[in-house]
Amino acid sequence: MEAVYLRRLLLTGAVVFSACAAAAPALAAQVRAHRAHSSARHIGCAHAALAPTASDIGAIRAATLCLINRERRAEGERPLRPNARLRRAAQTHSHNMAVGDYFEHVGGSGPGGGTPLARLRAVGYISSSRAGYEVGENIAWGTLSLATPRAIVAAWMASPAHRANILDANFRETGIGVTPHPPAALSHGQPGAIYTQDFGVIIR
Repeated sequence: MEAVYLRRLLLTGAVVFSACAAAAPALAAQVRAHRAHSSARHIGCAHAALAPTASDIGAIRAATLCLINRERRAEGERPLRPNARLRRAAQTHSHNMAVGDYFEHVGGSGPGGGTPLARLRAVGYISSSRAGYEVGENIAWGTLSLATPRAIVAAWMASPAHRANILDANFRETGIGVTPHPPAALSHGQPGAIYTQDFGVIIR
């Protein structure tokens, strides 16, 4: 059976807010409703229905960002700019989750592990103790047709906590990491992908 699972984290300074949701029937119904409601918004985002493979990760990232920014524009928010450091943090976290066979915001040691704040410091996004920041993270994994950018963004938008990160008016930058390997222990051999999206703004 196809499945999509989500987790979301928002950090402002040292304050942590977190929420998670699994793809129960109620969430699946919300995803279908959001897909129907937002289909017109997603016209023009190339590769939105593409299933991730090792050779198309760049196209998957671009499609995901296109869909996210269409959602933001529809709500009157400015689009997010891609940031290479946030992308590096997101990509290494997605990779580590696949290799380590886990699905959490907090991972093991190394640049793709630890806490979200540790990862963003490791890549130099948060580089000064004197600068303020707001950062957030959404993660998801899906199988089969629910691993496409369109399905992942629809699932995030159907979850109030993940939607809050996507539409947060304070965020200015984002990075998206995708691996075409869902958690082996959870996906039961089905093809799919893990997505990480990091959000941020540095306040100087």
